[in-house]
Amino acid sequence: MKMKWLLFALAFAPMLSFGQKLSEAEREILMLQDQRSLGNGLLTKYLANQNPQLRSRALIAFANIQDSTTLPSIAGLLSDSDRIVRASAAFALGQIGSNKAQTDILTRLKLEDDSMAAGRMFEALGRIGDEKALDEVVTDSLHGANAFINAERVMSVARFALRGIKNERSIWFCFEQTTHASSEVRWRALFALWRAAPHGLIDVEIAKRQEELTRLAQDQDVDVRVNLVTLVGRSKSSSAVDLLRAAQEADEKNPNWLVEVQLVRTIAALSASQPELVNDLVECLGSLNDHVKIAALQSLNNMAKPEVMTSADTMKLQEMLITLSTTRNPAAELTRGEAFIALARFFPEEFTQRNFLAEKNLSVREQTKVLEALTYIPTGRSLSIMLRVLDDPNVRIAMAAWDFIHRLLTPALIMTKIRTGDPDWIDARPTLFRKTLNSLKRKDMAITHLVSTALADTTFLGIFKDGHLADSIALALKSAFEKLSSPDDVEPMQAAAAAMGVIKDKRFVPTLEKALDDPDKTVAVAAAEALRQITGKDYSARIPKSTKALHTDYDWALLESLNASSKVVIETNKGTITLQLLKDDAPFTAMSFVKLARKHFYDGLLFHRVVPNFVIQGGDPRGDGWGGPGYAIRSEFSFAGFGRGTAGIASAGKDTEGCQFFITHIPTPHLDGRYTIFARVISGQDVVDRIQIGDTMKKVTIE
Repeated sequence: MKMKWLLFALAFAPMLSFGQKLSEAEREILMLQDQRSLGNGLLTKYLANQNPQLRSRALIAFANIQDSTTLPSIAGLLSDSDRIVRASAAFALGQIGSNKAQTDILTRLKLEDDSMAAGRMFEALGRIGDEKALDEVVTDSLHGANAFINAERVMSVARFALRGIKNERSIWFCFEQTTHASSEVRWRALFALWRAAPHGLIDVEIAKRQEELTRLAQDQDVDVRVNLVTLVGRSKSSSAVDLLRAAQEADEKNPNWLVEVQLVRTIAALSASQPELVNDLVECLGSLNDHVKIAALQSLNNMAKPEVMTSADTMKLQEMLITLSTTRNPAAELTRGEAFIALARFFPEEFTQRNFLAEKNLSVREQTKVLEALTYIPTGRSLSIMLRVLDDPNVRIAMAAWDFIHRLLTPALIMTKIRTGDPDWIDARPTLFRKTLNSLKRKDMAITHLVSTALADTTFLGIFKDGHLADSIALALKSAFEKLSSPDDVEPMQAAAAAMGVIKDKRFVPTLEKALDDPDKTVAVAAAEALRQITGKDYSARIPKSTKALHTDYDWALLESLNASSKVVIETNKGTITLQLLKDDAPFTAMSFVKLARKHFYDGLLFHRVVPNFVIQGGDPRGDGWGGPGYAIRSEFSFAGFGRGTAGIASAGKDTEGCQFFITHIPTPHLDGRYTIFARVISGQDVVDRIQIGDTMKKVTIE
């Protein structure tokens, strides 16, 4: 069923001509979209073009440009004679995000007889509508009760819930849909419900519907089971534990790691009111699946120490943590890393005694986790170690130190240790001052970002003010900011500007005023806010309304050479993943990826981020999440949605995409319309499921 729905969606998406020469009009629309330009009315003229494909393609361009002044022109096409054009108009209105389009969409929806167009209207209302629109969605009786329409309606409810708009009628509607014959409707209804939780009515309905929800715990569809277990974890119902037990029993008969990861998280969520469940979490540490072990360790690490220590079999917990923290696991180093943290939190003496940093052949990833663990043991020794590595030659180790040292520099510790002259901490201020200056001079984007974030913390900044050292720090921050540039350094520029706003040194003003003209609008916005904090003046009028792309690549020959059979083959150390390129949905992204792959850019790069039940992420030449290709490309939003095995491009905000990409473990519809989708897994999803941090893309080719 899922594949059929995917093909249905693709069949009705606005399309380029696969493997055919693009017309001049198609090229012009794509260029205007990429340049975020209305072309002095040129793009609007395409809305009246006789060719519905061009009208639709222009609407997708409007959806990406997101200029609210175009709302009246777009709304008129909700009544277009072509259903794909009507769907595209609704999509554009939803992406622009203005509630002013609500009345137009509701009016047209009452007349719409095409499922695809109506589905896009429900989607748009979920993105922009108010509670009145929510009522219209859940009471709709004009479009039949077919699975596609019902799935779109419950997903619309979920989008309302993501914006904090929910009511009793929408909750009842979603519960009714959990018994629908289509698993696509069932899991989406459950997704909408847990997105709407916590809510008193949800807890009441869970208790009333315990029998039918217990049946869902045995559902053959994994997405249904995952979302049911997630809902249980958001519930305060007295029936929640019974449903959890039912889901655990069902998983024993029909095991699936995706369900097991969610069970772990739900056990942790319910443990606050049901402390006996902590031992279930401890049992999960013995799972044979690394994702499950990692999720269990991370859940424990997010719980309050007293809650764990008073509820768990502490002897067993200690034994398991010692085993996990002392056992090398090259296939999944994060299991050992998270065990370091748990051991330090719950059994600090045991952790200190083992002195993991002295271990030979400790990997960089393991070292960073030991450093993180040390910050849960607030001693002079811990601070001394962290201070020593703040300017470590290895950037990733220095990053870890900067990322976590704030835990050792809390107001209470500063008052009792540094300011009172505690001998173990007496050298902390001058050492921290020296290391901060060295780090700002390092010219590393990630280090600059982390130091700037620290300086934006008034507690951290206060250490230097107390020692009359803030003046030198301010000058160093100013100098570091001036050495950054778009597009590679957008995030550290934002962080440094935020720190300047906190410090409020008037010497920052000329530098920040210059940043108002930065090619990246987000930098200009950050600079304007910092200037407001420093001067008290409103600089918003000086922020450019639009910016030109720093990078453009209109290689039409390459784009036209890509066709429906174009594939990305990723050979990893754990097997091969094959993706189908979606050039229609993201033409410039697909083109950029193909060019990088043909230059062997991705060969040998790591997967640097893995979040169980969410995504795997790789493609960073630095291997730490901060690298890029040396340019940024525009976001490309389309009809495509994030299902299991969807490949998207990572970003730091709209129009900041580069080379890093991610692949989803499960459907993640909350990412729709926010991240570019450029490919889908057509084989090797089992490999995606086995990938852990540190696994390698040995070779990436285009076929």
